[in-house]
Amino acid sequence: MDRAELVRWLKEEQGLDVSTLQDDTKLFSSGLLDSLAMVDLIAFIEDQAGVRVRWTEVSLEHLDSVGAVLGYVASKR
Repeated sequence: MDRAELVRWLKEEQGLDVSTLQDDTKLFSSGLLDSLAMVDLIAFIEDQAGVRVRWTEVSLEHLDSVGAVLGYVASKR
């Protein structure tokens, strides 16, 4: 999974306007996405990146921005 795939998913599946999305844009803590979207994001990460997201790792630190997600996925490989 790379940045382009993640941004495409945010646009197509979550309906985000990605034209101004930066790698550090807060997705959940800003209210752009809700808790149901987090469940979808976890499933997307597991499916596309082939990594298992443990419930103890579900946090804003790992999932609140494009950069955080990509960093988390890289750390799991």
